[in-house]
Amino acid sequence: MEVIFEVPGQPKGKERPRWTMVSNTAIVYTPRSTRAYEDMIKTYYKINNFKSFKKNEALEVSAIAYYQIPKNARKSHKLLMLNGEMLPTKKPDIDNIMKIVLDALNGVAYHDDSQICKVNFMKMYSENPRLKILIRNVGENFDENIQDI
Repeated sequence: MEVIFEVPGQPKGKERPRWTMVSNTAIVYTPRSTRAYEDMIKTYYKINNFKSFKKNEALEVSAIAYYQIPKNARKSHKLLMLNGEMLPTKKPDIDNIMKIVLDALNGVAYHDDSQICKVNFMKMYSENPRLKILIRNVGENFDENIQDI
């Protein structure tokens, strides 16, 4: 089985947990913007009516984060960005983006994110910022290039 879907908008990463004191007890919580983006990822998975992967299947998750081209980019740089010759080296970090994707789809696309055995990720520029996600069983076109998703 293979699932491909997109989440529109500028890619976001998982923020660090926050904490507060309530009656001399530390309460740890996930920031609202992280929860909202996780919900958005879940929604775009669900609206495609994808089925969940089975409990013991080994999975591969690939993602491409397409960042908005900066408004102040020179025309020559814009062309390099669109051709993939100039890549974004800005935040959020790759690991934070993958963390939010894997956590959002936990219990939705798969039973547990411990099923994820292979991860591919790339950051690129685009005039259409979005996050493109591929989930499939490990072994299906295992050596396929990430840009083919």
